[in-house]
Amino acid sequence: MYRRRFKKKTEEKYPDTIEGFGYIVKDNGAVRSKETDEKYNFEYHYKDRALNELRYAAFIDLIGNLVEDKLQASPLNFQKAIIPVNADPAKDPFTYIYMTPKAMTTTDKLLFLIPGNNTRIGQWSKRVMCDETIYSGSMLDVSRRAIEKGYEVMILNPNGIYWYDNKAQEMPPKTHMNFITVPENGSPEEHCCYVLRNFILKSKANRIAAITVGWGGYNLTEMLNENGDFFKNRVLAVAMADSTHSSDLIKGDDKRSWMRNHVVNWAVSTETALGKPLNDNRFGCECLSSGLEISDFTLPTCIDLMWRFIDVKMGDLPPTAADEIDNEILSEEARQEEEKELDEHLNVVSIG
Repeated sequence: MYRRRFKKKTEEKYPDTIEGFGYIVKDNGAVRSKETDEKYNFEYHYKDRALNELRYAAFIDLIGNLVEDKLQASPLNFQKAIIPVNADPAKDPFTYIYMTPKAMTTTDKLLFLIPGNNTRIGQWSKRVMCDETIYSGSMLDVSRRAIEKGYEVMILNPNGIYWYDNKAQEMPPKTHMNFITVPENGSPEEHCCYVLRNFILKSKANRIAAITVGWGGYNLTEMLNENGDFFKNRVLAVAMADSTHSSDLIKGDDKRSWMRNHVVNWAVSTETALGKPLNDNRFGCECLSSGLEISDFTLPTCIDLMWRFIDVKMGDLPPTAADEIDNEILSEEARQEEEKELDEHLNVVSIG
């Protein structure tokens, strides 16, 4: 009786350029085949998902290099800031965030960006980068528009905290557990709170806004829980895409009141038209429909609506009937009056 011998798969060597994979990045940022002008073909190996995922990871890594290069180049001019702040990159585990040159010194507007899970710094969605453009799928478009509107920008890096092979990576290794996390950045939430304490709080900006995707929304609520006074005093608007946070985890009526008045979450829904209210009380903030069924595309689809919301809350655009989202976004004066009354109520409760 003979036993079938399985051939051992040889390790595939991947090209070190995007063109080596057979693709180009067009002037508009679209990633397309050099031969057919089609989108990235995930099914390169017939019915071999494991090999296709490895090949895709190598390809996306090259796209990620290009995105980071563009972030650091003119006209965006992002600069790296090492984390922890006292780390010596020559010998210590470290990660980094990106900041525009005057992010810490501007007294005007600051925007900070928090991605979801499993993405490299500067990216919103690998799928959108491959299917649409590297600009809409990364933070390049949002950063460009923010700078044109007079913002300085910070890009957080909640996933790049796993240290192995002499660098910070977005995921733990798949083949072994020989890794550590970057000191003081042991989880995505811990990273975001570290950036809050050591960078955002120390910035001089008077008006601050944020855009988050997926788990980034939960990370923001952990930042809110850590320093609610900062958010109440300086953060005027947060636009979320398919956030995973829950109002039950927000600590305190004052913080929940801030969420109701300053945060909008755009969420997937095929039953409700784009921009229409969703009846979902889980989040403790206004929820609007993206009109979509795939969450990767929520942010690029809704980004114009997000910017309108941010512009109004930041005082850069006068509110109109169309901008009053379900008539529940309060004016700045009404917000301050409501929060003052809530603070007085909490003082009375605490005294009693």
